[in-house]
Amino acid sequence: MRASQRRDAHAYRLHLTRSPFLKIIAWNVETLARRLPELPAVAHALGDPDVLCLQEVRVREQDRDDVAALERALPGYRCFHSLARDPYNVTYRGGRAYGVATYVKGRASGAVPAWDREGRVVVVKRGRTAIVNVYAVNGTSRPYFDEAGRPSGDRHAFKRELQRRIFELGRDLGPRVVMAGDWNVSRSQLDTHPRLRTEPPHAQARAELDALLEQTGFVDILRARNPDAKGYTWFNPRARWLDAARVDYVLVSKALVPQVRDAAICDKQPWSDHRPISVTLR
Repeated sequence: MRASQRRDAHAYRLHLTRSPFLKIIAWNVETLARRLPELPAVAHALGDPDVLCLQEVRVREQDRDDVAALERALPGYRCFHSLARDPYNVTYRGGRAYGVATYVKGRASGAVPAWDREGRVVVVKRGRTAIVNVYAVNGTSRPYFDEAGRPSGDRHAFKRELQRRIFELGRDLGPRVVMAGDWNVSRSQLDTHPRLRTEPPHAQARAELDALLEQTGFVDILRARNPDAKGYTWFNPRARWLDAARVDYVLVSKALVPQVRDAAICDKQPWSDHRPISVTLR
């Protein structure tokens, strides 16, 4: 076979295997380090997505062996991550409380915002699309400490500040942005059972999240496509009766809304009290 024929045959094979769709799945795994050998089987069960955004991986930045295992856990994917490096706020569970990891097929680049010290945000660019993997704060009255270790409000206030920073980041990334993950907020009564917490400061975080959506043009795509449907992504494993909420969202920039082919809450997967969520783009 001549060189030109080999090139044509290679191009034909690429044409056959290249998908016109981009499938993104986000999932709070609750913990990942000791489950890494099972990750390929779970990814396959989820349809071998092009991008897999995992939250609460509970791996520290200084755990070199665990980080190396995290990076090679899913053959055929590149791994980009943001892991906790905050000695003041990430102290329980041995400092392994948080962490996000994004696995991507194909060419991609990744970055972590300089302000993310808790392992909550990693940005991946694949082609013209930026994907932001988000693990937002579960606000509490515990104190929050700044970079110098000084008390600076509580974690309710830090939760709202992080929301603002994430939306600013999404706005600055351009017109084709997906922000997916665990936002730790239920947006309406449809999103929780048995009740929506309407007292402050929970109501304040919800109101500010809704205002940021309005101001930036990002769309909660599952709610936009299913305006009256109930569906939950977190389930209380200790409850005798249904105690559940939708706190995991895929937010897409307005320019991408016409490109959305599908958005869904996936079937329950092992390990976690969260269900994965997915979006497929043309």
